[in-house]
Amino acid sequence: MCATKGMKSLIAAGCLLATSGGLAQAEESQVFIEGELVFASLPMLNDYQGPLAEPLLFSAVVTEDSSQAQPIMLFNLSEEYTESTRALQMEIRTAAGEVLYSETTDDTVLATANFVERYAAFAYGQQAQNTGYPSGTAFWALIAGGTEQFVDRELSLGADVVSRGVGMGGSAGIAQLFATTEEYPVLAEGSYSYAFLYYDETFNNIAGNGYQGVVQGYATRISFGVTDSDGDGVEDSMDQCPASDSSTTVVFNGVDSGVANPVDASGCSLRDQFVACETRSNCTMKLIRDFRRLGLVSVHEANALRQASQVGFHSNRPR
Repeated sequence: MCATKGMKSLIAAGCLLATSGGLAQAEESQVFIEGELVFASLPMLNDYQGPLAEPLLFSAVVTEDSSQAQPIMLFNLSEEYTESTRALQMEIRTAAGEVLYSETTDDTVLATANFVERYAAFAYGQQAQNTGYPSGTAFWALIAGGTEQFVDRELSLGADVVSRGVGMGGSAGIAQLFATTEEYPVLAEGSYSYAFLYYDETFNNIAGNGYQGVVQGYATRISFGVTDSDGDGVEDSMDQCPASDSSTTVVFNGVDSGVANPVDASGCSLRDQFVACETRSNCTMKLIRDFRRLGLVSVHEANALRQASQVGFHSNRPR
């Protein structure tokens, strides 16, 4: 089913021209975008409306799966796809770190929708020249509607292809937005300044109310990586602990050992390995001895781990 709100006429055309075909095995990757915002009209930003006297900071993540990509004709850009955009995340915060807005649009949001539309569009070469952003443009959107709500969330780098904003401003600091366009386009990594726009339209069908608005500014750092759900630096396909305890130090039932909690090459932290021990008699003490024998902890650290574990939970476990 095609959308009936938001990008109505454009989406309808894209739905009619979407190609069909089988979907390959999922191969998700992520684009990480950071930068500054200089204009806002999202109502939940309260005192930060219109041109901003002091920039807000943002972090955005686009999760893509190029193996799912199905070509469409929508904006007449260089490459356009449906299905490849799998999730969008956006966080806006003050320079002091206060989070003002945080939204993730993924399968947990989309699962109850009656229809889901996923779009990605890229302009380079002559098509980029025509947009006014000769270095290139990238656009992603997730649109979904169901009994409970309608959402339309979009990210743009370069041209404002859907005319959501009040003028994107000039580009600077990069010759080409894309590292490669030989297959599915991949953004150029690095620190530079490039026009950025985020759009959020959300409507609660049950309450009968909603909002729409944009934030605009400049991306100052872009990186392209594999999916790392727990943020421990190890991609999900190789992570043996996909939901790592990433606390700074090893803590046993609220008792802090003070010992650093690094993540190893398998994606498991020291704390993860202790958690796996909690139902096995004497496992914690054996694990500490192994860490000491392998040189992973010092004598002082081993003693601190023993004491914290005994106080925290070791004395209450079966032996």
